[in-house]
Amino acid sequence: MNIEINRGVKEYLSEKAIQDIYIEMVNRGACCSGNVFIPVVRLGKPSYEERYNFFVKDEITLYVPKNVNNQNIENIIIKVRNILGHKSLLVNGILAYKQKTYERKKY
Repeated sequence: MNIEINRGVKEYLSEKAIQDIYIEMVNRGACCSGNVFIPVVRLGKPSYEERYNFFVKDEITLYVPKNVNNQNIENIIIKVRNILGHKSLLVNGILAYKQKTYERKKY
């Protein structure tokens, strides 16, 4: 797995005085679509570190969930997003997934 941290991320984290970030799979589904989990970058260390693998790149520690850390993921890219002066981090390379909650019965 190749981890790339784009320009601006290190400066953004130094402004916040943080060196640890983690990727959380957040449920953004609705009642009709079911559970849809998308990757979101959070600042700091995760609450349950045993559920994550960590990687150190450019003095930044990145925690990746063990359940998404598989051979299908080749590149993880962390970027700074700036919308009208509001900065945040985003991740590319990890796909969202939908959780099956029920199957339709055929009669």
